[in-house]
Amino acid sequence: MEMKQTDFSAWLQDLLKPQLFHDYCNNGLCVEASDKVTKVVTGVDFRDRLIDAAIEEGADCIIVHHPNGFWKGEDRVLTGKFGERMRRLIKHGISLYGFHLPLDGHLEVGNNAQIAKAMGLKIVQGFMQEGEGFVGVVGEWDSPATQVEFLESANLAFPRGVQNTLLYGRDTIKRVAICSGSGASGIEEAMALGCDAFVTGEIKEAVPILVEEVGFNLISAGHYRTEVFGVRALAQKIAENLQISAHFVDLDNPV
Repeated sequence: MEMKQTDFSAWLQDLLKPQLFHDYCNNGLCVEASDKVTKVVTGVDFRDRLIDAAIEEGADCIIVHHPNGFWKGEDRVLTGKFGERMRRLIKHGISLYGFHLPLDGHLEVGNNAQIAKAMGLKIVQGFMQEGEGFVGVVGEWDSPATQVEFLESANLAFPRGVQNTLLYGRDTIKRVAICSGSGASGIEEAMALGCDAFVTGEIKEAVPILVEEVGFNLISAGHYRTEVFGVRALAQKIAENLQISAHFVDLDNPV
């Protein structure tokens, strides 16, 4: 299938509603290098190896969660590595889209909704509001889980494993807050919402001290590894709903 780039942009805009989020990067079309979309690759990070994959597969569109080079405050002068990447996109007719917080908070294809689904949790509300949209989700199990069962469900959701296991809270867990990436800033809000545990990506040095002292359960599975979910689900939705070839390219990052 082939779709006009303007129609594809409108479809993404309608699905992900970036206007609802107060973000610190471009959300939407970052580089227009073609007037059509016939094949899409998605990835967590805009990087050389993702461009390589798009060129190899003959894709004319890349969608990323981290639009590196397009964060607010970055110098977008077309020099150095950034300029090199832009020239490669234009030369090969590959447009670039980035969706950051909208692809964390979306309740169908978002990172946190997909993590909740993978852990068998039913979403009951959003939290960590940024603008009009919520970035994280709170999910519940029908019946409380033990700490061991909680960890088992996380290990199933994250095939590459959990990086930090900090189980200082309640022995039984029913209500879980989830915020991928660098989401640990939401710990206190999660506790205020009555959550028994928190699932996130990467944590700062002070987090283990905080959860130990307040008595809270937290696991982190890596920034990248908690954010493969959204771009993977988005690729699947594009393929199913638009009949455009689309798939996720996994370029692992241990952080």
